[in-house]
Amino acid sequence: MLKLTRKIQQAIVVHPRGIPEEALTLRVVDIVPNAVCLGIAGDGYEIHRAEKFNTDIRNKSNDRTTKK
Repeated sequence: MLKLTRKIQQAIVVHPRGIPEEALTLRVVDIVPNAVCLGIAGDGYEIHRAEKFNTDIRNKSNDRTTKK
């Protein structure tokens, strides 16, 4: 894991190795008590909250194993 410190309106850019045109930009939009507001921009990406994504993956995995 990489831990970074960013201020409001600062961003990081993530892209597949060697393919910078497929960049995903994560920007700190606001900082409020007990929360950081992020803006995410990038074409061709699906964005999910981790807790929802992990639940959906487990449910799909269970569906495949019970349909035998």
